[in-house]
Amino acid sequence: MPETGIPVASMTRLYSVELARVLGMLAVISLHVAQQADPGGFGQRLDLATVFDQLERFAVPMFFTLSGYFWAARCRSTDAYWPQARALARRLLLLFLCWCLVYGLGAVLAAAVRQHSLAQGLMAVAARHSGPLTLLLQGTKVHLWFLPALACAALLSGACLAARRWRLLLLLAALLFLVGLAGKAYAPLLGWAPRFNFRNGPFFSLAPFVLGILLRRHRPSPEWLARGTMLAALGLALQLAEVLWLQRRWGVGMVQDYVCGTLLYGLGAAMMALSGSSSDSGAARLRPLAAIGPLVLGIYLSHYLFIDLLHPLGAILDRRPGGQAAYVALVFACALPFTMLLARWPPTRRLVL
Repeated sequence: MPETGIPVASMTRLYSVELARVLGMLAVISLHVAQQADPGGFGQRLDLATVFDQLERFAVPMFFTLSGYFWAARCRSTDAYWPQARALARRLLLLFLCWCLVYGLGAVLAAAVRQHSLAQGLMAVAARHSGPLTLLLQGTKVHLWFLPALACAALLSGACLAARRWRLLLLLAALLFLVGLAGKAYAPLLGWAPRFNFRNGPFFSLAPFVLGILLRRHRPSPEWLARGTMLAALGLALQLAEVLWLQRRWGVGMVQDYVCGTLLYGLGAAMMALSGSSSDSGAARLRPLAAIGPLVLGIYLSHYLFIDLLHPLGAILDRRPGGQAAYVALVFACALPFTMLLARWPPTRRLVL
């Protein structure tokens, strides 16, 4: 999501990355709209809604992988790893704090109106969070978890690479990812019912971020499109097989933040993004869409304002054919000019760019 480095590849490759970021953002909005419209109401069988949910799961691991790639591009020497990691984490955590205040204040005011009391509104909002650790790593709105998760990945990577502990970083990424799997999708197999959401923090974020660093060690080429497509297809197939097996064997819901295949799915999508060229006629037609790429961070951070605001209309649209797609387009169409407006005003520009 955030532009974490200065790409050394050509502008054509940057163009394809921006296009991928916009498509990923649309996928994220679609995921959140579906969850808002029918929380817990799907994912119990392999139907069309569940398939679409799984198709959209490339976005978040792709964002982490691209972030690792461009972060590594800025680190020209071993001495740069830790300063660049701190700089990125500082920016991310400042954004996290600011947007936590935005969503927290909005939630308190909305609850106060419903409860007819500011004190009761504060209590109602506080009751939504399962503990201080969740509040620290997720914030006052569910999608804000991405910011501290990316900050954790950058800090761990920067610390290990600054100490020349590359193997330690690989081991840490693998172990944290496995712990995350054990605490989420695969928890029923272990008889484990943790209260902590292992999607938060470094458990999910570090592995794709490190894969992005690995990608940076190789020069992108047009061949990455075919390789990335094959890898993404393999990851998606594995992901679908995993959630279907978990549902049939253990009764686990098929709507999961990530499983093993999700990592490959995101890596393949990132390779496809890094391989593209704006000289392609098909890609050239999508150039206006790719121009939105630099605004994706602001759209991501603000889009839940419009999901909540437009929820009554979304409930109506959800009952109509194609209504959910219209709701996604509407949320995107609201978040885009809002982000553009904030980007034009110097005091708020750093909140969205």
